Amino acid sequence: MSALPDAAVTRLSAILPAPGTWTTNYRPPPRFDTASFDSYRPNDPTQVTALERVRSFAAGIGPVARRRILLPWGRPAVRGPRGLYLDGAFGVGKTHLLAAVWHAAKDVPRAYLSFQELVYLTGAMGIARAREELKGLRLLCLDEFELDDPGNTLIIKTLLQTLFEQGASVVTTSNTSAEAQGQGRFNAEDFAREIQGIAAYFEPVPLAGPDYRLRAGQHRDPALPEAIAAEPGDGVVEADWAELGGVLRELHPVAYGSMLEPVATLYLHGLDTIRSQADALRFVHFIDRIYDRRVKLRFSAAPGLRGDLRELFHPSYRNSAYVKKHDRCISRLRELLSEADVALTAGQPA
Repeated sequence: MSALPDAAVTRLSAILPAPGTWTTNYRPPPRFDTASFDSYRPNDPTQVTALERVRSFAAGIGPVARRRILLPWGRPAVRGPRGLYLDGAFGVGKTHLLAAVWHAAKDVPRAYLSFQELVYLTGAMGIARAREELKGLRLLCLDEFELDDPGNTLIIKTLLQTLFEQGASVVTTSNTSAEAQGQGRFNAEDFAREIQGIAAYFEPVPLAGPDYRLRAGQHRDPALPEAIAAEPGDGVVEADWAELGGVLRELHPVAYGSMLEPVATLYLHGLDTIRSQADALRFVHFIDRIYDRRVKLRFSAAPGLRGDLRELFHPSYRNSAYVKKHDRCISRLRELLSEADVALTAGQPA
């Protein structure tokens, strides 16, 4: 896995990818590489219903495009929902179901992307090349759908229309209902028509229930040390808090995954409260990529965080429009730290 020196500790700032470079293989990340409908464990009636609906939807995705109705000028019409919109809080299994759809549709051209990757792909290539890149797809699985600015709204509406016109199916996940996208992040009222147009493409599939990590006993913050020593080994990387902030600001978030490719274990020293919303969102995205790639995480923390990870996010923005992202980050941090503790207990390197 690792292209880093064996039995050594590498600084995170030393493995930055070249500016403008990033990779995606259009498939679910390692954490969801074996996700299936059979391995999903519903814990709420809405999750049972969602599992049945998503399984049925996946079964209807075939190699032959559905017959399309042409408008008088020859353009295919998009009638009614052509995709599923998995809407629910973190920890209810939306991404698991999304990956399960991708794995189930193994006989058709398909792609799995995060929303951030799709937006970046379009910005880097231009919309014409992005359309060409997605040409021929029968299924797009799109994780973490979020309309954060007007430009994304218009780009995504255009790309979705292209996909649906070519007979593709789209399944996406989000912590925000389709109609509420953009609220609190930009003047969504001015783009209500576009947002409603996007929502019209999808059948909403709500998922409720508690964060599954609560069932696993991962609801308490672990006792975090004041300091921790990185143990040399294959793929071991470390960074202090200021170094991490600089790295995350230097890279576009879409490149975080590429940077983490050779990393097996990451030691973060001196985790502390994040003062700005922009830096907080970068950190959230970084933890998402660590989580997706099953990177082992160990860290020490400043005094204020040792008993309450919620103090990671500053009161000035903690309860903003991005509060669900903050809460998901804390939940995933707890799971990552729990996994690292299990590895240590089992005598595995961490």
